[in-house]
Order: sequence, then C-alpha cells, then structure tokens
Amino acid sequence: MHQRIKKVIVLFFAFILTLSLGVSVLANDDEHEKREHDKNSEYYEKTDDEKYENEYYNSQGSSINTVVQDDYWYLWSRMPINNPNKTLPITAPSDLSVSVNGNTTKLYFIPQEGQLFVSGEKLANILGAQAQYYPQSKILRITQGQYELIVRADSNAVYENRVKNPMPVKTASYEKTIYLPISVAANALGYRINWDAGSNTIMIESI
Repeated sequence: MHQRIKKVIVLFFAFILTLSLGVSVLANDDEHEKREHDKNSEYYEKTDDEKYENEYYNSQGSSINTVVQDDYWYLWSRMPINNPNKTLPITAPSDLSVSVNGNTTKLYFIPQEGQLFVSGEKLANILGAQAQYYPQSKILRITQGQYELIVRADSNAVYENRVKNPMPVKTASYEKTIYLPISVAANALGYRINWDAGSNTIMIESI
C-alpha cells in the first residue's frame, strides 16, 4: 500500500513537470512569433522607405535650381522655371471646388510661391489613384494605371514614371503628408487643369 501511494505521488509530480514544460514551450513559441512579426514589420517598412530614398534621391540628388520666369500655375512645363509673383485664384489657404470629369468636390489649397499646393494623397483619392506615404523618409508615391509619380518633402525634384523632372517649387510636409503643386500631380497622372472663374472651380479632365 505504501509503495502504491509513493508511485502515485511520483506520477503526479511527473505530470505537473510535463505540463509546466509544455506551457513554457508554448509561451516561448508565442514570444518568438511576436518577435519575428515585429522584426518583419520593421524590415518591410524600412525597406520600402530606403528603396525610394536610395534609388530615386540619394543617387541623383534631391533638388534642382529653379529659374524665375513666366509660367502657369495650372500647367506643369517640366522645366525649372517659376514666377512667384503670378496671380492665383486664391490669396490665402482655403477650400476650392474641384471638378473631376464632371464630379465636383472640395479640396484644401495653399497658395505659395505662385503655385497652388494640394495634398497629394487627397488629390489622388478624388482622381481614383493609389497613394502611399512613407513617413520615415517623407516620400509620397502615387500610381494610376500606367502613371507613377514619386515626390519627397522639401524637394523640387520629382520622378515621373522613373524619370527625374524638375518642379517649379519645392514640396512641403504638412498634415502628415506631402503638399505639391496641383499642376504637377494632375499633369503627371494624365489630367489637364483649367480654371473656371465664373464658378470658382478648378476643372480637371482626362487628357
């Protein structure tokens, strides 16, 4: 009888030991999986940022000297020219009506250095384009069909379909996104801009 009780006690402690080891292994597996997930998330975010930062900017520089010369706020000449004294539809940051192929909405614009700045992400949204902002390197990538536009904060160099072109002014980092001249964003994605003074509306139409 005494021998039997001793055997039961040994089996009980063996069971407890096995159970604790199993829980420990599961906990270690969960922790390992979490570390791997965090590491991969950081890796992909860093890789995307570095891809655009290194491939498009560090190798070729991020600025282009701009010549002061007459041009149009609604037309991107793809030349390093700009006239900061040109007349714009607004003189202070405000909302303007924007008509895209007949559909009208409101967008916030900032008049600056003779250009109308707009959020690249919000403009992409009303144009039906896709936008991805990389906050670490402050780079915005917009794509629509065959078109691709890559811009970086505080730079007047833009990559249009992988080709470096000058913008009339530098972009700005504002409201956790990139603001750039509407002419650059719209023209690069295959749209034409006109200003309807009668209705105070920016007209955007597919070319």
